[in-house]
Amino acid sequence: MKMELLSSIILAGTTGVVGAAGTVYTTTVLAAEERAVAAHDHEKVKLPTKRLMVEMEKRTYNILEGILIGNYKQVSNEANAILSEANKINENFFPRNPEIDAWYRRSQDLDPKNIEAITKLKEEFNGYVKRIDAAVKEIQKAAEANDQEGTLNAFTGLIKNSCFECHRRLRDTK
Repeated sequence: MKMELLSSIILAGTTGVVGAAGTVYTTTVLAAEERAVAAHDHEKVKLPTKRLMVEMEKRTYNILEGILIGNYKQVSNEANAILSEANKINENFFPRNPEIDAWYRRSQDLDPKNIEAITKLKEEFNGYVKRIDAAVKEIQKAAEANDQEGTLNAFTGLIKNSCFECHRRLRDTK
């Protein structure tokens, strides 16, 4: 009787471990597929900005992953990378002399001859870059303190006050 009971417990335990492993694997695969699908959600964004936006999106996933696993060095590095990508957008799409920039000639959103509109858009985007810079500093400050909740709050602030605001104005209105 004891042997049957012991065999049943071992079998149930093994089945539970195998089932749990299957659940973890399935969740991991689904999360990876979700991430792959999300990376292509920038359908409304026109090239060449699309490539930079997808890169920034990957960095936000990496920040969240770093927060969840407590890898604050990863969080700090990825936050810096987001700021770097934002600055690349600024350098690539808002040159010092918009009259000579070929990107505006290909853009369907801006008249390349409307220097005033381009200048206004650059000023507006610079405001978002400043918000990103401030949010990155907050993320790094919390990450340096190994403060998981504070890091998450700072990260959420980046998304809400920089990403969402910029998207509302410049992407979602198109």
